[in-house]
Amino acid sequence: MGLTSTDRMRCSSNVVSRIVADEAIVVPIRRGAADLDSIFTFNEAGTKLWSLISEGKDASALASHLQIEYGLSADQALADAAAFLQDLAKEGLVEPA
Repeated sequence: MGLTSTDRMRCSSNVVSRIVADEAIVVPIRRGAADLDSIFTFNEAGTKLWSLISEGKDASALASHLQIEYGLSADQALADAAAFLQDLAKEGLVEPA
C-alpha cells in the first residue's frame, strides 16, 4: 500500500480503543467479541498518531506531528507515518476513510 500525504485512514469499526495512562490500548472485535489475544498497545508517539487518526487527520498531519515533535526531516516523518499506517492496516486496525 503506497500512501501519499493526503491519504486519510480511519480507525476500523472492528476495534475498540481507550487511552489509559497516556498509552493507547486497541482491541479488535472478532465475531462480536473482544479478541483479548490480540490487544495492541502504543508508546507515546503511537498513541498520539492513533489520536490524530481518530480525529480524521491525513498522513501529512501525522508526519507533521512527527517532524515537529521528534525533529525528523519531512521525508523521514512521512515515511514513518506511512509505515505506521501500513502496520495498522495490516493488522486490520485502520481502513481507508
